[in-house]
Amino acid sequence: MTIVSRSRRPAARRWGISTAGLAVVALLIAPAPLQAQDSPLVMEARGGLSVPLASFRTGPDRGGEITNAPTFGVHFVYRGPSGWGPYVGFDQHRFDCADDGCPPHPGDASREYVDTNWDIGMQRTIGNFGWVRAGFLFGRVERDFVEGAGLARHASSLGAGVEGGAGLRVPIRGRLSLSPGARYGWLNTSFRDGDLVRLRWLTADVGVVLGF
Repeated sequence: MTIVSRSRRPAARRWGISTAGLAVVALLIAPAPLQAQDSPLVMEARGGLSVPLASFRTGPDRGGEITNAPTFGVHFVYRGPSGWGPYVGFDQHRFDCADDGCPPHPGDASREYVDTNWDIGMQRTIGNFGWVRAGFLFGRVERDFVEGAGLARHASSLGAGVEGGAGLRVPIRGRLSLSPGARYGWLNTSFRDGDLVRLRWLTADVGVVLGF
């Protein structure tokens, strides 16, 4: 009986340690209650891809193809009790315009329209997992121009436009969640002594959202 008792104690101890370990893992990966995730103020860092649309696909200079752009941005969103709330932030899109005649800097492979926008608008939270938003854009576009024997980077005038989009909110843990979404935007601007540049794009991105 003494031998049997000694063999069972380590097994019981191992079973208890394994059970405790599984409980810890379950607590780490299980989503928190929804009420803990619904912070009224959240910050989202977004990254993804923007696709040029309409006449902007062929570029405003030589009719060359404008390619897809990496995009990133940061927004602050307030979710009010009614589900409506304002958002404010910025986005940047970097459209390759090599085929449209953008000159390269010596030793620099980038030939881009760098579009930086400030965004402001309203967002509607739908249930626990959805959202739609619409707002205004105010932004400038930068690119290189040939000047004499060299190149100079010029910024456009401050332009205005609109955006609209929709997406989901996927709870991860506590006040942390992911937010995949898609947005359509357009911005009209012009460079010095140049024609109007009409930027049109569709963005697909994912946001990492942190509540306060």
